[in-house]
Parts: sequence; C-alpha cells; structure tokens
Amino acid sequence: MDAWNTNEKNWTGVEPEPESTCSSNKVFKVLPNSLSCSFAEPVTSFFWKNNNKAESTFSLLDRSMFKCSRDDQTEVAPEADDEEMRLEATERKRREIEEEVRKLVELELESKNIEENNRRMMEHEQRHQEIMEAARRAEELKEEAVRDAVENAIIECEHKAAEQAAQEASMKAAENYYDISPSKKAMRRYNSKNVSPIQQYSVDVRIDALDELRAILNRTLENDGLESSDLLLKAAILTMKAIPSANAKWMEDHIRTFRKIDVNISIQGEDLSIFTPTIQDAASKGLRELAQSVRMAEQSASDGTLDDDDCDPGTFAVQNLGKLGIKSFSPILPDDQACLLAIGSPEQRAIPNDDKKSNVPYTMATMVTATLVCDDKMVDAITGSKWLNVYKNHIENPTTLLL
Repeated sequence: MDAWNTNEKNWTGVEPEPESTCSSNKVFKVLPNSLSCSFAEPVTSFFWKNNNKAESTFSLLDRSMFKCSRDDQTEVAPEADDEEMRLEATERKRREIEEEVRKLVELELESKNIEENNRRMMEHEQRHQEIMEAARRAEELKEEAVRDAVENAIIECEHKAAEQAAQEASMKAAENYYDISPSKKAMRRYNSKNVSPIQQYSVDVRIDALDELRAILNRTLENDGLESSDLLLKAAILTMKAIPSANAKWMEDHIRTFRKIDVNISIQGEDLSIFTPTIQDAASKGLRELAQSVRMAEQSASDGTLDDDDCDPGTFAVQNLGKLGIKSFSPILPDDQACLLAIGSPEQRAIPNDDKKSNVPYTMATMVTATLVCDDKMVDAITGSKWLNVYKNHIENPTTLLL
C-alpha cells in the first residue's frame, strides 16, 4: 500500500492517452512497480482479485481499453505476432485450398457418379431394348409359325378338297356316260384316208302345227313368250333323249356315250358374229325354263359377257340360222362330237294336199329344212335316218313336246 500511495502523484500526474491508441502495453507502463508483472490471465481478472488496491485506479481507466482483442493484450513482441499472423494466414490459405480441393474432388466424384449413372441407365435402356427386340422377334417368329401352320393347313385342306372334288367329279362323270367299243366298220373309216367319216342327212319338216301350239302357249305365258326356235330346240333335245347313242364323243380307241345332254346353241351377236354357248343338262329343263336359258344366253352375247367357259363344247349342237334367211346349210361338226343339227329359215311351200275330201291337189304349208351332220364312226346312216324321223314326228305332232 505504501508503494501505491508513494507513487500516487506520479500516477495522477500522467494524462491518459486516447482510446483509439490504447494498448495493454501502455497500460502496463503506467501501473506501479508493485503491480508490474506479466498477466497470464485477462487484466480484468487481475483487477477483480485486487479490488481493494486498484479500485480507485480502475475507476480512472476508460473501460473501453479492455475491449481490445486478446491478441493485443498478449502482444509483447511484434515480430512473434507477425509470424503468428503469417502462420494463421498460411493456415487459412491452406484450409481454403483444401476446401477448394475438397469441393473439386466432390464435384469430380459427383460428375463421375453422374456419368456412371448415365452409363448404367444407357446400359439398362440398351438391355431393355434388346429384351424388347428379342421379345418382338420371338412374337414375330411365333406369328410366322402360326401363319405357316395355318397356310399349310389351308393348303392341305384345299388339296384334300380338290382331290375329293376330282373324285366326286370322276364318279359323277362316270355316272353321266358309259364307254363302248367302236365297230370294225367305224375303225376302218377312221383309219381310211379316202373315205370322209362326216355324213349329212336332210329332211323337210312342216311347222304349222308347231306355230299353232306356240300361239296357244304364248297366250298363257304372257310376258314369257316362246319362239319357234325354242320349240325346234326342245324337239331336238327330246329326239336325242330317245336315241342316246347319238349323244356321244369319239375317244380315239372307244366311244363315250353321255347320259346328260349338254347342247351348244348358235346365237348371233351385235356385230353379226356367231356364238355357241352351252345349255347344261338341257333334257332336265321344261319348255319355259329352256326358253329362259336361251334368252339369258342371248343377253350375255349382246352384252359381251360370254366367256370361254360358257362356250365349252357340249355333247350335241343345234344351229338355227333361220333369222338370217338361210334355207339350209351344212356346218362343220365340232371335234369329237357325234352329230349336229342345222335348221334353216321357215318358208311357204306348196305340198301335196293330204285331205281326200278336198279337190285341191296342193296346199300351202310352212316348211323348214333340218340337216343332221354326223360322224359316221358313231352315227351311221341308219341311226341318222332314224334320228331325223323321230325329230320330224315331234315337230309335226307338237303335243309330244309337252309330255
């Protein structure tokens, strides 16, 4: 206490320096020698412990001096303090560099992770596409196999159906015809180069009674009118049905006789061309149905809708050129057919009067000339003459056409 009081004048005689330039070292210079020491703890703690001795002194000091940093309180040697600041700056720089390196490493790792994820996603997408492509290909192969199986099944069914149809057609055809051996005379004529096998036989037929029957039927049928050619065709079909041996074809080494009568008829087209459509199974048709078949064939010829299948060769042919004014003619016999009937145009002729009560020796009648062209290998003169006589009887007694 004596030391503190002794130096009180000196203490009180010193003017404090400004706050802005205060430092702990300057504070230490103005303290008494008894208090001159190195503080290992903050100055505030020291004055707190020596409150009785330093209360008056502490009150004189500006408390703002103790707001300085701890580094300023412990600053003894400026060089050591600068070294420490350099070390701290170096440490901060190192830490900043380490932080930047860490961030760069993290960015690099993140970039690598992103690339790896992208690669994995691409590989996954590629594997997915490969799986989908394999599945699609498998589905296509499956569909192709199914299509092939269906096509094979269809082809097999069609093949079986064709075989069955051919077998049925063969059986049906066998039911429609029968084969006979030609006579020695027919074979000699076939092999002869000097004798023509084609023969022609003609007959004049009166058709007045036929026209009277046609007029009666037309009054009944109204719109479905019959023509004389329809009745002449019906008579030829009934005659062929009565003499089936003439409904035949030559088969090189045998004669094939048909049970079904397929008739080729002659029809004039718009350009005066002649068509020969076939009326299938004509013997099974009635007079009205036969006439309708002829009208349909004529309409097809007029429209130009007839094709080759409609004009296939039948078993018999009838050509009527009466509409063209041809009195009689001898057409060419189709290949392999046994006979063909050619009918000329009707004309008025004077014939002997069969009425014994009449004084007139002759009478006028409507006549047509019918010519039968025959292949003598199958239809000889006797068969041809018989055929024409039956045909003439049907026409001159037309009621037989209705039976």
